[in-house]
Amino acid sequence: MKRISGLKAKVETHIKYGTPRLIYDIETNASKKSPQRIAESILKRIAPSLKIKADLSQLKFDKTKQSILGSHVLYQQHHEGKPISGAWIRVDIDRSGRVYNILSELVPEPAMKETRRTESTLVAPRQLTANEARARALEAASSSATASAEVADCELCYYKGDGVPVLSWKVTVKTKPRKPRGRPAEWRIYLDARTGAILEKRNLLRFVSGKGRVFDPNPVVVLNDTSLNNKSLIPDKAYSEVVLRDLKDNGFLDGPFVTTSKTRKRVKRSSYDFRFTRDAPAFKEVMVYFHLDRMQRHIQALGFDNVLNRPIPVNIAGERDDNSHYSPSDKDLTFGTGGVDDAEDADIIIHEYGHAIQDDQVPGFGARHEGGAMGEGFGDFLAASFFSDVKPKDMKPTIGNWDATFYSGDEPPCLRRLDSNKKYPKDIDHEVHDDGEIWSACLWELRGALGRKTTERLVIAHHFLLSRDAHFEDGALALITADKNLNKGANEELIRDVFVRRGILPNPKRKNLRAGVAFDGITPVPEKGRGSTHPGAP
Repeated sequence: MKRISGLKAKVETHIKYGTPRLIYDIETNASKKSPQRIAESILKRIAPSLKIKADLSQLKFDKTKQSILGSHVLYQQHHEGKPISGAWIRVDIDRSGRVYNILSELVPEPAMKETRRTESTLVAPRQLTANEARARALEAASSSATASAEVADCELCYYKGDGVPVLSWKVTVKTKPRKPRGRPAEWRIYLDARTGAILEKRNLLRFVSGKGRVFDPNPVVVLNDTSLNNKSLIPDKAYSEVVLRDLKDNGFLDGPFVTTSKTRKRVKRSSYDFRFTRDAPAFKEVMVYFHLDRMQRHIQALGFDNVLNRPIPVNIAGERDDNSHYSPSDKDLTFGTGGVDDAEDADIIIHEYGHAIQDDQVPGFGARHEGGAMGEGFGDFLAASFFSDVKPKDMKPTIGNWDATFYSGDEPPCLRRLDSNKKYPKDIDHEVHDDGEIWSACLWELRGALGRKTTERLVIAHHFLLSRDAHFEDGALALITADKNLNKGANEELIRDVFVRRGILPNPKRKNLRAGVAFDGITPVPEKGRGSTHPGAP
């Protein structure tokens, strides 16, 4: 926590300008003023730190958007009466009128002074007319494969590509292909308004829909057949045909939230038909793309548009062992091929994505043993909660039913369960997956009491309140705090009761002893002598 213009908050700086880019965990008072007035007030307060004019004369109000998280007030920066493309600032305000987050892509005064200096040195500069800009953009967008091209819009603005805004024409050109199987394009082209040089050219129609075949989530669940194993002949009815949304226009399984770019010899289909069966390696690519893409869209539908909202690279066969992992340094996922290939079981795919989600929300999460166990428990919960409604009754509180047919003697086969009777700290054995069952059991119990949507929202939201060194008790208290913010504390008593009964929170009725501690005071010490881990195994 630091102070920015007298405001108590956490700050991440802009890599290009060194000014605050993300201001979060802001401590402000509630207000009954309109969102726009609240936003303008705080922007004037932090203007010196943002290095913009104190009177906000460079900013133009754009709109206020509403979401389940409150109000989001947007402004665009202007110079000489023209917009600076991509120069925005957003102020996020909760339902009580408290500013809790600010995201800035504004250009600070030092860079704007360079723009003004450059413009002042030009002697009677000749500026491209709109018609000249249109003509140059049409030429840049067309090729021998283009049947027709038309300008959709043309605007004079400032382009901030290298950090210093340059007067430019922003032109959008739509093209149609000559060949029937060719693809149309919508080009966004920035031209230097004085030289006509192309500053940026980008196709806005990068994504298309593809066809795929997947297990959803796996054949053991779909067929309700626990006798299946890795050598079984899997019938067609175990597969589901799905739409692969928003694929890039490059023939690969690349999209806004997933890319299989780390996979060797990955599949490419110009037809965007990725319907394979499990005997083809590419089947695992389709599994990973579909399930991670759908999970990210589900998270956004819950109200979180800033949690791992970017393509995560995936290697579908990076380990020969029956083991998979998320790499916090490389920010990618790797799946193993021992036994049943991990990428054939959607439970395992989503579990590993859980590690990536936590690391995105709290970089380095799981630096202590209990945090690592919380990571394993969250991954299990995320997978179990998402697929529970389509699973047979005895499989609902389990994950990895297909993957586990290779090693599990349980009935039904499973990697882990979420309905254990484990308590803290007596059942701690210092193995993160085992100890994660304490945490997942708490979350699973909350889901049963509060419902899927409410619990998933609370669980994902509470990560924002944790640190990389978080313990079980930190997590329990963060869930209570998140409930106060999202639900006005309506579920605090229930949440507290779950964690008291599990021993994670002290029980005031037992002289603040924990449920997992005997009255004689003899208890294991969870952290003593244990190293920190960020486990990647399923």
